[in-house]
Amino acid sequence: MFTKVLAALCLIVAVTAAQNYRPVVLMHGISQSHTSMEPVKSWIEQALPGIYVVNMEIGNGFFDSVFMQMEHQVAEYAKKVAADPKLANGFNAIGFSQGTLVTRGYIQRFNNPPVHNYVGWNGPQRGQFGTPYVNIEWVDEALATVPYEQWAQETISAAQYWVDPYNIEKYLQTSMFLADINNERLTKNQLYKQNIQSLNALVVSYSINDLTIVPRESGWFSYYANNTQSTVIPLRESEFYQQDFIGLRALDEAGRLHFFTTDCKHSEHPTESCKPFFDDYTLPWLNNTLQH
Repeated sequence: MFTKVLAALCLIVAVTAAQNYRPVVLMHGISQSHTSMEPVKSWIEQALPGIYVVNMEIGNGFFDSVFMQMEHQVAEYAKKVAADPKLANGFNAIGFSQGTLVTRGYIQRFNNPPVHNYVGWNGPQRGQFGTPYVNIEWVDEALATVPYEQWAQETISAAQYWVDPYNIEKYLQTSMFLADINNERLTKNQLYKQNIQSLNALVVSYSINDLTIVPRESGWFSYYANNTQSTVIPLRESEFYQQDFIGLRALDEAGRLHFFTTDCKHSEHPTESCKPFFDDYTLPWLNNTLQH
């Protein structure tokens, strides 16, 4: 009898603990759908039994990830998480590639319900300037003006985080998304900074073998120096950090800003070949519970 009671108590404790895991919301990258993040959903559910995981889809996935404006993707993300009662007490968020910006846009503009830990995998956090896999300097310069055309800004999501280091003024004048959420214009949005500073942890990565995000160090909020593609200014040496445009410096000084690298190819990150990096650098940030 005692053994049965003990077993029942253990089961109740286990179920209660599982129910209290903080939920997780995943956001895929450009030219993908939620199916690309299904392996990640499975990894989390296997490691943390009973956890609630939302594999977010916006619109029809592939098409809208390319042709829906970033602000509309962010607003749709916000609408969906607000409508989910299981997320009402907050959640952890993982974004991959463009999904890092959709997720961060939600945090900075909405954050209700709030994000506890934000993990950004290999995203264009400070922008993109390069044609994936080609990355020929003269090609990049030749194409640089196209993303700043009004039709491109209004039609192609990637154009809204294209940052031409040879024409920063044009970027600041034209960018419909990234220049805003990175608080790079003269008038700063203090809500963006407050919401980033409210995070328990902000964790970002880049891959040393990434040929898609250019420069790859953009995943760490680092970017090219003006008028060059040969020098990347590390985050902590940048004006973006030193003047604390979005609150990263405050997070860093509080020990809540974290970095890691991988050696996976860009598209491999949600696949089994890159799972060891998930186990080491992402899973620990998900293994926490809601406090009641």
